Amino acid sequence: MERIVISHDEIAQTTQPADEPASITAKLPSPIPWWARVSLSPLVLVLPLLCVASVVLRVAVRGLPPRSKFAWVSFLSTLLAISGIVTSIGLVLTLTLGPAPSEVSRGLSELDSKIEFPVLPAEHELTSEQVSEQLKPLVVVLTPVQRNWFSHVEGPSSALGAGILLQANAEGYLIATARHVIDGEAGRPNGQHALVASVSGTWATAEVVARHKNLDMLLLWLPRSAGKGGFTLPIVGAKQLKDGETIFVIGHPQGLRFTLSTGIVSRKDQDAFQISAPVSPGNSGGPLFNARGQLAGIVTSMVDKNHSPNAENLNFAVRADALLDVSGWTFSGDGRRHLEAFVQSQH
Repeated sequence: MERIVISHDEIAQTTQPADEPASITAKLPSPIPWWARVSLSPLVLVLPLLCVASVVLRVAVRGLPPRSKFAWVSFLSTLLAISGIVTSIGLVLTLTLGPAPSEVSRGLSELDSKIEFPVLPAEHELTSEQVSEQLKPLVVVLTPVQRNWFSHVEGPSSALGAGILLQANAEGYLIATARHVIDGEAGRPNGQHALVASVSGTWATAEVVARHKNLDMLLLWLPRSAGKGGFTLPIVGAKQLKDGETIFVIGHPQGLRFTLSTGIVSRKDQDAFQISAPVSPGNSGGPLFNARGQLAGIVTSMVDKNHSPNAENLNFAVRADALLDVSGWTFSGDGRRHLEAFVQSQH
């Protein structure tokens, strides 16, 4: 085969072919008329109405050519996506920048309307039915305050504990609980407010007025807006409570509100009792009563089986008569005055 050789000069003399004209494709008009886009676009602000309109239009375009049907489906999907984003942003702004939730009030109407309180200590030992009927209304639900990051609105948190009404007078209510219910396990002060609820579940804001210096106890004060009934819960001294004595515990174990359990005093320590009554998270801060309805202790802890697998029903309460030692507390607000009034009423 003959060999063909192309020189550099021949390559230099070659010319580039002229650019071919770009192909021109006719642009088809949109299958969706402009007035339909203008009419449907405002519906992104009302997601439920847009959903209804989308369903109706999706059925209406079933018979159209594929190109038109695809255009309508794409347009409606875009509107729904935008509406979902707008609705979510609006909901977040409403919850974060809006006013305080309506379920948080300044008082507990159940307590304000209560004019009759049990006569304690009872003349005779109470049965379990009498304890449930007479003493459960003295127990409240407590939760730490949770602040919204944006608006700093106070609302209930997911943690629940219990509290016990120590005294009711014309000014308000003095409530005792375990300190870790409000301040957490670390015991560092967690603000000066907590939320209190009764049977109805409506939350009211209470002020932290005292923290015990050494024991797991804390006092709350809830102003009273109405009501005339007065009440003081009697305290029984740790020395009067005997090993093996029947006791009653009321709390909210695992969120099961106002649960009554019973047991005995298993062991007495200097500042605490070991008890056999079942205790779970949610019981903390709840009362420990003797059979005559006197407050003997505040439930504080249980041994976690996750850390001690062999532990069975090891539960503890701090002695209630430590409430009466005013020198053992760190006060804020009118806490000293409220506690001194309660101590005076014990005599």
